[in-house]
This record gives sequence, structure tokens and C-alpha cells, in this order.
Amino acid sequence: MVSTLTLSRDAFWTEFQVTDTDLEFITNLLLEREHPLTTGEMLEPLVELHLKQLEEKARQAAAPDERVYLPAEAFQVGEKLAFPAMDHAVGVVRKVRAGDNPELGEFKVIDVDIDGQSHSFAAQLADHVLNQPEEPEEDAEMLDSGEAVLARFGNDLEDKLRTSLASTPDIVQIAGRWFPRALLADIHSGHLNLAEAVLDVGGGGPLPTSALLEHIELPEGIDPLLATFSVDYALQEDERFDEVGPAGQTLWYLRRLEPPEVLYPPQRLEYTRRGTDRRQLTEELLELERRLDDELSPLEAPSEPVESVTIPLLFPHWRVGTLPLSSQLQTLFPTAYEAPRIRFILVDGHSGDKFPGWVVRADRYVFGLDEWYRRYDVPAGGLIKVSPGETAGEVIVEALERRRRNDWIRTISINNGHVGFTMLKQPVGTAYDDLMVVGLVDPIALDEAWLQGSQRRMNDEELVAFVFRELAKLNPQSAVHAQSLYSGVNVLRRLPPAPIFAELTTRSYYQHVGDLYWRMEDKIQGGG
Repeated sequence: MVSTLTLSRDAFWTEFQVTDTDLEFITNLLLEREHPLTTGEMLEPLVELHLKQLEEKARQAAAPDERVYLPAEAFQVGEKLAFPAMDHAVGVVRKVRAGDNPELGEFKVIDVDIDGQSHSFAAQLADHVLNQPEEPEEDAEMLDSGEAVLARFGNDLEDKLRTSLASTPDIVQIAGRWFPRALLADIHSGHLNLAEAVLDVGGGGPLPTSALLEHIELPEGIDPLLATFSVDYALQEDERFDEVGPAGQTLWYLRRLEPPEVLYPPQRLEYTRRGTDRRQLTEELLELERRLDDELSPLEAPSEPVESVTIPLLFPHWRVGTLPLSSQLQTLFPTAYEAPRIRFILVDGHSGDKFPGWVVRADRYVFGLDEWYRRYDVPAGGLIKVSPGETAGEVIVEALERRRRNDWIRTISINNGHVGFTMLKQPVGTAYDDLMVVGLVDPIALDEAWLQGSQRRMNDEELVAFVFRELAKLNPQSAVHAQSLYSGVNVLRRLPPAPIFAELTTRSYYQHVGDLYWRMEDKIQGGG
């Protein structure tokens, strides 16, 4: 039979909350160690502390003058009782009285004083779950060691400790490590100016803190880890510097030398969030949304890492040289503890060439592929395969079926400053999704029409209807696939699938004709 102590510990760690006493223990631990610690490094001794406290409570609960409370038994005024289900709290029976519940039959109620507060419990009640503690499974884990506790509850406990530390002003964090603010080494403006000069000579970065410390003279005898942490924190607090390393690495860059598209989202990717009632979408459309894996859609990341992801390149991302940080793709790119921007290496899967890329976490895109798209004549709608690199911090990109030819594809047309669509023969160098492909003859004319035209001021209903009419003219059946509509709308406005698909299901002039194809009623289709 599993002990009530094990049951109590299970509940203890499930409901664990970091207290002020715990934070005081953490502060003293940092002072004792004299260098920054990770959340995990602090959690281990904190768990051991609580295990010792639980052991002491269990020892006290086993004292010979105390009985373990079981609802089936009778008790007398003045008896000491131990309550395993209440973390082995001990109390004294102050009163015994008759219970009043016809459904339970005859039983007693005891009033027990526990730490000055009165609690009522059933007595002489045979039918109660606490009379027969649950039998454990044969491989039930005894939570009697820090290793066992961390194996089972470690992630949750780390999250709780990290959240509490983040709200503690006297303890600061950088790159996943923590230290008391008051004990940081003094990093003055001269040190920071030297760091800026070193980064400037290095083209802006990225450089590790160790490279900067070679030029910054700190007092002798200072702990190297504390010196690194102090410099990192000072750089983090100075707006000239940007920490751009992936989790586990600290790399610095001069903010003024970062690509503008990294600091400020390109206009093509800007999205004004609107509420969409997802109940309006059919199961077919919801499934299409999942396949499209738009970074703006509310989709969960896969529970297991994926080996590779192949996507059709949406027009706005193609136009500005980015990839979406979608639910699946985000598992392949570097992440960070705090850094909003991460500088990493993209690897050309065909030539092996390496070039810099940037993950912009808040706005969910990856920048740095414009030249690579042009190199292989990748069209909007082209199929791109993304895979992890052989080295940490590297990501491989490949264009499928590289073969230059001229194909008839949907192409953007510009007429009197208005954007439309037509069918033209266009040079393409890779495979593409027939439903997503979009050709472009004159990028400058498109940008002028896009920035100055009235189409950007259309509401969603007007814009979807306009694009639908344009695409319907390109085939004899006048039918438009939902995926093609999504692709076409994004030429003019960045929208995820849901608000576009909702137009199809809520406007009476759209008629579903099967296989996710739709037609527009003639009188609407011919309108302006």
C-alpha cells in the first residue's frame, strides 16, 4: 500500500507555490555561491529543502502520542490527531458532537484545533474514501528524492520559480541566469563605449560576451561568471545593444546596424487583428487552414519535433524575403529565453553556402531570404523545404525541383493604378503549388499601386469580393478555390485564412460547388 506520506507529497508538489521564504532562500543561495545560477540550478536545492521539511513533518506525525485520523474511528476530547492528507498537520480534538446528514446515517463530528483554527471532520463514519487509501500501481513512484520530484514535476516547478523571480526587483536575469542586482560588478559608460567600438569594428556583430571582455578591464579577482553576467546585464539595459543569441548562447549586436526589416516589420506583413467566429467555418475549411499553417492562425505547435517542413511561399513573405514562423516551422528555428530577435545561420541546401538569417519572434517571421529567392527564381507559391542544420543554430532551406522554364501562371496586372490578375507566361525556377502561385512582372509598379491605390482601404468584404471576381475571370467555370482566394487576397492585404474563409460561408452570394471551390452569383460577379 502506498503511504499517506507519498499521497501527501504528490498533492504538495502539484499545488506548490513559491513563497517569500523560498525567495529569501534563493537570495541567500546566490550570495553563498557568489555567481549567477540558472533556474534549474536554484530549483534543485529548493526542492531538497522542502523534502527535508516534509520529512520532519512526517517524523513529528509519527510521534507515539498522536493518532492518525481515519473517519471510521471514534475520538475523544483532548486527543492529538495527525492528518496525512493535510501535509501531516497536527491538531487537538476540542469537541465531539452528533452529525446531521440523513443520507449518511449516524456519525459524529469532531471539531479540531489546528494551529489556532477550528476544523470539522467526520468520525465513526465507515463509508469514507480516507478509510481506505488508494492502492498504488506496481511501479508507483515514491517522491522521496529530489531526482524523483524533478523528474515528475520539474518543468512545472521551474515555470513557477521563473515567474516568481521575474517579479522580484532585487534579482535580475540575463540569458537564463539570475543574480542579486546589488552585487553586480560596476560596469560604467566607458566599458559600454568600448563594447560599442568592438562591435562596430566587427560589422555590428554578433559577438559573444567573452570577445567584448577582452577589451573591458574589470577589477582583478572577480568571478569570471559574475563578470560575464554583469557585462551582459549592462548591455541589456543599454538601448544601443541587442542580445541576439539563441537559447544557451549570449551574442551581442549593435541595434543601429541590424537590418531595418528586423527592427520594424515590413508593411507587407502588417496585420490588423480582427475577431472571427470560427464556428462559421466548415470542417473542410478548418482542415485547409491547418494545412496552410499560416503563422497568424491560432494553431498549436506539434508536440514532437518535426524532421522537415515543406510550405508554399505566401506572396507577402516572398516579396520581402521572409518565411513565416508558423506552428510547424517554429520548431525548426532557434528560440531564446528573452531575446526578441535571434541571429542565426541559413544554409543553402543546394550549394552549401551559408548566409545570415533573423528570427523575429514577436511578429512571427524569419528574415534574410530575398537574395536566395532570386538566386533560384522561386515564385510566390514556390515550394520551400526547411530542415534542421547539422550544427546547432543552423537551418537548411531548399527549393524543390529546381528547373528553369516558362509556365502559364496567375500573374499580377496593373491597370490605371489598380492591382488585378491575369494569366501570363512567367519564368519560374522551382516547383510550386498551382493554387498558390502568383507571378509578378513589375515589382515597382505593384508597390506604387499597392501604396497609393484605393484597394488597401477596402474592408474585408469588398477586398475578398474584388479578388474573387479577378480570379474567377481566369477559368471557364468561374470557380475559385478557397486556397487560391487566400493567396490572391494576400497580394493586397495580409490576412490569415479564417477571415477570408468566413466571407465565403457568411455571404449569400458565394455558392460552394464542391472540393473547396466556390462561385459568385452572376449579378454580384458582374458588379463593380
